[in-house]
Amino acid sequence: MKRIQVLIGIIFLILALVSFPLLGACAPSATTTAPPTTTSQAPAPPPSSSTAAPVPPPTSSVAPAPPPPSSSPAPAQPQILKIGVVTSITGPIAPGLKAEYDAAKPTQDLLNQMGGVTINGQKYNIELNVQDDKSSPPDGIASANRLIQDGVKFIIAPIFPPVALAMLPVCTQAKVITMAPSQSDPAQFNKDNPYNFCAFMLAYNTPSIYAHLQKTYPQVKNVAFISPDDPGINITFNLAIQEAQKRGLTAVAKERFPTDTADFSSIVTKMLAQKPDAIDLVGGLAIWTTNIINNCRDQGFTGPIFADGIGGDPNLLAGMVKPQYLNDIFEGCPDVTSDQMTPIVKQLRPLVEKAGSQYIYDSANLLSATTLILAGIQKAQSLDTDKVKTAFEAMGSVDSVWGGAKWSGQDLGFINHMIKLDRVPISTIMKGKVTFEFVSP
Repeated sequence: MKRIQVLIGIIFLILALVSFPLLGACAPSATTTAPPTTTSQAPAPPPSSSTAAPVPPPTSSVAPAPPPPSSSPAPAQPQILKIGVVTSITGPIAPGLKAEYDAAKPTQDLLNQMGGVTINGQKYNIELNVQDDKSSPPDGIASANRLIQDGVKFIIAPIFPPVALAMLPVCTQAKVITMAPSQSDPAQFNKDNPYNFCAFMLAYNTPSIYAHLQKTYPQVKNVAFISPDDPGINITFNLAIQEAQKRGLTAVAKERFPTDTADFSSIVTKMLAQKPDAIDLVGGLAIWTTNIINNCRDQGFTGPIFADGIGGDPNLLAGMVKPQYLNDIFEGCPDVTSDQMTPIVKQLRPLVEKAGSQYIYDSANLLSATTLILAGIQKAQSLDTDKVKTAFEAMGSVDSVWGGAKWSGQDLGFINHMIKLDRVPISTIMKGKVTFEFVSP
């Protein structure tokens, strides 16, 4: 009997050992289920089958299969088109060109807002790479070489003729297209410089400026001429004299001054001794124009003083010339703040002013040159400068930032690589106020 009891005890012990892990496996897990909470309210009745929330489907740790690839390829990312700029950031004439340098980033931003340029479906954003020529021909050459070594094929040339002329052989050899924002010297646009172009040839202003002189001041018979002694302005200087003589006017004085002149009193005294009725400044920097006007008025000259080309932004002159002398002054320069200005020039203004700079004519220099470069690239659908050159030469009429224009130059004895505007810009200062108009040649 005892043995039977012992055997039954052993059997119950074995059954208990087998059942314990099975009971543990059926118990709820402590890390996934919250303990029950107590509440003083009666438990809510179970929802009816008509209002019970649907049971969410079971989740899976396997990520869903990606959607099938699109049949059309993703658009190509924009590439960068570098355009070089050579100008005076430092050096003797740098103060007169500060506005051009200050407008580089705003100009780049505007061009990219307008879409840059697209070649065979590939979009390019514009990057302006500015180099300092230090107002020095050797430094201009060094600037051009740096840009060429960086792979740049399009360069906005300096408006200071000695530096522009020094750079040309280097750029021509490398087949780099150079575009001057404006120039008074048509001689540099010749067969020896086949990749050189000009966005605004000031020599074409002269007939319209003299028509304006004779219409507004019919009493003028004798004209004195004064301009910087710079090879880049020699042709324009002579064209102005020829235009005056063709209209029956007499050139009573022909004065030239070094570009580093600071005191103009003696040269003005010599010029006024010839009794001119009007004074033609031809063109130059605002600092020269201001000094000549102030000296002429100080010495009692009351006749018109004008420039065939650009003697400085008119609003800049209005702030530099002595207030009592702000009369009978005019020039062939756009007033970029005028309501008569073209839309694209108006668009640049808030960007330049937001950057903290005064908006003057030189602020639009890079815009003027770059838009023409992009027009040539667009027409050629290529960055090959030979193809872009051919595209320019085939264009005929173009849209410049100053309005309609055409490629010209042969009528001046050179090649058709210069922009001649359909309408000439004339800014006038009378009674301290600047007025502006475009006139037909």
